[in-house]
Amino acid sequence: MERSREAQHLTADQVDLRIDPNQLDFACTDELEPLGEIVGQPRALRALDLGLGIRHASYNIYVAGLSGTGKKETIRRELARRGAAEPVPSDWIYVNHFDEPDRPLAISLPAGQGARLKHDIEDLLERLREELPKAFREEDFNREKRRIGDHYQERRRDVFEELEKLAQEKGLSVEQMPNGQVALVPLKDDRPMTPEEITQLSEDERKSVQQRQQELARQGEEILRRQEDIGQELRDEVRQVERSVAASRIEPRVNRIAERYDSEKLHEWLEQLKRHMIEHLDSFRESEGGQQQQMAMLLGMSQPSAEERLCEYQINLIVDNGRQTGAPVVIEEWPNYRNLFGTIEKVVDRFGKLVTDFTRIKAGALLKANGGYVVINLLDALTEPLVWKELKRTLKSGQLKVETYDPFAMFTTSGMDPEPIPLDVKLVVLGNPLLYHLLHLYDEDFAEIFKVKAEFVGEMERRAESAQLIGRFARKLSQQEELPVMAADGVAELVRAACRLADDKDKLTAEFSRIADLAREAGYWARQDDGAEQITRKHVRQAIDEKVYRSDWVAGKIRELIGQGTLRIRIDGKAIGQVNGLAVANLGDYAFGRPSRVTASVGVGAAGVINIERESKLSGRTYDKGVLILDGYLRNQYAGEHPLALSASIAMEQSYGMIDGDSASATELLCLLSALAKVPIRQDIAITGSVNQWGEVQAIGGVNEKVEGFFDVCRDQGLTGQQGVAVPASNIRHLVLRPDVVDAVRDGSFHVWGIDHVDEALELLGGIPAGRLDEADTFHGRVDQRLRELATAMKEQGGASIERDLGFWEPVNNGPRDPRPTLPGYGEANREQR
Repeated sequence: MERSREAQHLTADQVDLRIDPNQLDFACTDELEPLGEIVGQPRALRALDLGLGIRHASYNIYVAGLSGTGKKETIRRELARRGAAEPVPSDWIYVNHFDEPDRPLAISLPAGQGARLKHDIEDLLERLREELPKAFREEDFNREKRRIGDHYQERRRDVFEELEKLAQEKGLSVEQMPNGQVALVPLKDDRPMTPEEITQLSEDERKSVQQRQQELARQGEEILRRQEDIGQELRDEVRQVERSVAASRIEPRVNRIAERYDSEKLHEWLEQLKRHMIEHLDSFRESEGGQQQQMAMLLGMSQPSAEERLCEYQINLIVDNGRQTGAPVVIEEWPNYRNLFGTIEKVVDRFGKLVTDFTRIKAGALLKANGGYVVINLLDALTEPLVWKELKRTLKSGQLKVETYDPFAMFTTSGMDPEPIPLDVKLVVLGNPLLYHLLHLYDEDFAEIFKVKAEFVGEMERRAESAQLIGRFARKLSQQEELPVMAADGVAELVRAACRLADDKDKLTAEFSRIADLAREAGYWARQDDGAEQITRKHVRQAIDEKVYRSDWVAGKIRELIGQGTLRIRIDGKAIGQVNGLAVANLGDYAFGRPSRVTASVGVGAAGVINIERESKLSGRTYDKGVLILDGYLRNQYAGEHPLALSASIAMEQSYGMIDGDSASATELLCLLSALAKVPIRQDIAITGSVNQWGEVQAIGGVNEKVEGFFDVCRDQGLTGQQGVAVPASNIRHLVLRPDVVDAVRDGSFHVWGIDHVDEALELLGGIPAGRLDEADTFHGRVDQRLRELATAMKEQGGASIERDLGFWEPVNNGPRDPRPTLPGYGEANREQR
């Protein structure tokens, strides 16, 4: 059956979406329950169920989708629900490794016990600080020290008396000097000689004294060494008494602490703690005063405080789950290295050096969420130095090692190497689809780590219950933000706006943040309307109009320039080789349609169709493809019996920036055919649409903005009742035009047509039948006749070389037949089709 060439003239109902508020089962949103669940994302929710249900290190989740689709709130709610039903993970502490202080030990304890242990150790230290100095001052302890001292003093006297006896035998006296040294003085009449008497000795007598002194010194070395040994034994025995006294206070208390916890590793550390405390009792002694403290103050050196002396016994509770009621959920808004992996802080000590210790180890989001869930924005993490590399290493190894991230590490004089902590965390990252595909292609570890993709789409199906869902969402907003409730006609208009945002009558936008913004602004205008108690259709439309007004200055300026004639756009009459095309300008928060004049010129030549935008490097690849498709259409349609011999140029007039997209290809084809056929085209109709090599008009984007943009230009200059826009028939379902445009279509002052083939556009804008090649008074007949004339003129002017270029020239030696298939548009097959 032959296809109809007539464009479809659309009615007001076809360019609009009307939702009857009387058909809704509520009069106002206060009759509805607030929306509490996520709607329109079944695929994403299924993916989340899979990823969260498999507790495997590789099944982390990449959440993709547009912002505003509710993905973050969905993740937060779903993780909170699952986490509440899961067991509370363990606490983690770091303690001092007494044998290797730069390698702290990590110990896991049941939830809540970490804080209790920290309190127990702090209480132990506080009590020992008070009790041990008192114990060292007790009478029993001092009596024992005196007894030991007396005993060793007696032994030292015995040794000294032995030395004196040897000295007397050699005529010498042993004198104890104030500085503790021993002087050997010669005797005279059983008494030590005075210095004057010594000076009066003869040379021989002096030599004799020196010889005896040397002999006694050699013999006395062993005696003095025995005296030193006695002093060391005294100190050791006193220290052992102190340790015994301290152990009687320390061991029972530490043992009672150990009994409260069922952790073998903790018990081992507590045993080390006891030994270290008993062997280092100076930390518990009271600070000494006197000359030593005064000298330290003069040198600007402060004595370490009691807390600093006992720091090595503290508990560093880095993960405290004592108040958790389920698995932790951590949403890290700033995923830098420190916030994700933790750090080891450094301080400047009394000597000006950067130092640290195990108490300065700080946990990051991954440790805080160990046993639970972490949510981050992956793009933010990728832009932070070292984060992505360390994140992959941590997830693949299943353990986290806290390190210092210090850009000035070259100045650090001390460091720590903490024991790694086993990591069991589910990572959920937020990102866009492009980032997901790029990482899949260029990072071999990405697919191994993130095996689940949950994509939140930007649209959802419009169903019978959609109006109620939007109403429940508006009810939720009114409760949370104290907005006026919304009437049924306001909800209907909100649904219409959601369809417009989705560019489809049968779909709604899933970007609920945009719907929420519209509801908030409508609520504002309702309050301005004498404090209206309900948001109605009028207020929703006012919110939409006001948003356009705030952003429409550029569009208004363009319309002004068109009205002044600065931008040359005709909206009446006819012209050959000139058509009004439509483009969309996107300003980020606002997009609008603007007409653009497309022109074509045709002459004799073999250059084909020249794209002026491409030649001037002002077009993108998709635009260039659309122009190249025109060559395919011309071959298919007209090159069946004769070669194409033309030089044609196409330009988008007064366009000075980059353009892209193929939505102007139907306009350019119509313009080119008009120039070839010398058929004038109506200027009061603009056209948009993509075209393929067979002349079929294909859907484009921004159809609502394009129709409204041309309508605004026509309205400003005066509607004639003949103006309109031709759009692809496949775009009719996307038309949700502004109410004023719909009213103009309804009263016949503006028109919209749907076209499925370029022939329909030729007849609509050209005013003559599209016809066939063999029909002289049709559009195709005139084009074919003009192309024949151009080919003949080319042949007559160019001779053999031109004949060869155009396909007229035949070689003298006919070789074998070309086995390759005939290209579309050439040969007998195409000729028979025509």
